[in-house]
Amino acid sequence: MGNKKTVMAGLAALAAAGMGLSVAPGVAQAADEGQRTGPVQFWAEDLGDCKVKFTLYNETNITSYTVDYIIDDTQSELRTTSAAPFPYGRIAGNTIADSPAWPDDIPTMGQNEPGNIWMVKDRTPGKTATYVKDLKNLTDNYNPPLPNPDAATHKISYRMVLGPAGNLGDGGPEWIGDRQWHHMTVTGCAEEDGGDNGGGDNGGGDVGGGSLGGLFG
Repeated sequence: MGNKKTVMAGLAALAAAGMGLSVAPGVAQAADEGQRTGPVQFWAEDLGDCKVKFTLYNETNITSYTVDYIIDDTQSELRTTSAAPFPYGRIAGNTIADSPAWPDDIPTMGQNEPGNIWMVKDRTPGKTATYVKDLKNLTDNYNPPLPNPDAATHKISYRMVLGPAGNLGDGGPEWIGDRQWHHMTVTGCAEEDGGDNGGGDNGGGDVGGGSLGGLFG
């Protein structure tokens, strides 16, 4: 528990929390619609023009539920860092919530633990965050080269990789979906005008004027 709390403390400063040291499951091939039930939901949509939109819907007061993804089953995109010592890929986005929000308000609310359970999962309507990724012009801090850059389509494998500590005080799972991958295809990626296949070193999906530029480093 001590080591886990240390990891979580580092992630809290980056608006995310570590969940465990499990190895990512293998990427399956069947397409699906993400997770559309429960207090935390997430899915991905093809926008055409080589763009994907990730949506996270949140009825909890937790801001650390985080979706990651890889492109074209490229396992080398999975990495570990000192802040999150378990394999994770490119960051799609994280949940948002009104205050008091965990882990944002730990300094004033204290830890979520027996006798001080303040995580909730019944805020309705929930808060929705969307993040659009242009695969031909990714601008996240972590930005490996686009696999198969001349392909007309790209497979996106995504999952909920992080969740809150304390299981909301009710013994539930620490992350949504047991880190199983979901899949979809992004279309409209064939080059027509010599567009840019690279990315920058800034930002991430914006939501409410903020960004994910510093998430996980």
